[in-house]
Amino acid sequence: MVIMTGRGEDIHRLFHDVERGTSARPAVEFLRSVEAAPAVLAYRTRLAEHLAPAAGETVLDVGCGAGHHAAAIAAARAADAPGPVVGIDRPRMLEEAAGRYGDAVRWLPGAGEALPLGDDSVDAVYAERVLMYADDAVDVVAEIARVRRPDGRVALFELDYASIVLGGDPKTADEVLAVVCGTVSCDRMGRALGRLLTDAGVLVVEQTPFAMPIPPPVWASAVRAPVEEAVADGRLDAARVAAWFAELDAPGAFPGSVTGVLACGR
Repeated sequence: MVIMTGRGEDIHRLFHDVERGTSARPAVEFLRSVEAAPAVLAYRTRLAEHLAPAAGETVLDVGCGAGHHAAAIAAARAADAPGPVVGIDRPRMLEEAAGRYGDAVRWLPGAGEALPLGDDSVDAVYAERVLMYADDAVDVVAEIARVRRPDGRVALFELDYASIVLGGDPKTADEVLAVVCGTVSCDRMGRALGRLLTDAGVLVVEQTPFAMPIPPPVWASAVRAPVEEAVADGRLDAARVAAWFAELDAPGAFPGSVTGVLACGR
C-alpha cells in the first residue's frame, strides 16, 4: 500500500488563509476527499444519533466548510423530521456551499467566536474538526452553549494530534510528529472537549474515542506537506526523512493512525 508519495498543499494553512487565497477550491476538494472515509462515517453516525432532531427543530453546523455534511443532514431530515438546518462559516466557503447545494441549508457568514444567532435559538448544534484550528476554543464553545436552547443537544468531534501513532524509525517519527502537531492551534483538542463543554455549562453525557487510519489525502496535506517544508527550512534532515517515507511505503509497514474524540452534551 503506497500512500506516502502524494503531496498536497498544507491543509491547515489553506483553512487559515481561505479568505485571502485566490480560490477556496483546494480546501473544498480536501474536505470532499475525506467525506467517505469509513472512520468519518462511523463518528458521524453516532453524532447523528445523539442530535436526533425532531420535526421543526433547528440544527446548526458550526464551521460547515463547503456544506457537505449540513446538506446531507438537510436531505435526511426532509423525509424523517423536516426542519431548518443552518450552516455557518466564512463567506468564501459558503459561496462554494451555496453553489453546490442551493438553499437546502440556510448559509450564514460568521465566525465561531461570534455566532450570528440569538440566545437559545437552536435545538441541536455540532462542530467537527473546527476547534483544533480556533484561536480561542473557549470562546467558540461558549458561543455554542449560548445559542443552544435549554436541554438542547451538542456534539463536538475533534482530532487529537498528540495521539497520532507513526510507524517507521522511532526517532524520525517523533520528530515528524512534533512538526505535525505544531500545525494546529491545539494538538490535544480531542481530549479537551469534555472540559470545554463542562466549563461552558453543558452537561457531558458521552465521550467516545475513534481510532482511525490516516487516509491518503490527509497524509498528503497534513503530514507530508508540512514535513517537506520542515526539510526545506532545515528543521528536519532530508536524508532521514526520505528514508522514513520509504520505510512506510514498504510492504507490511504501518504508516500511522490518529484518534478523534466525539463529545456529546445536553
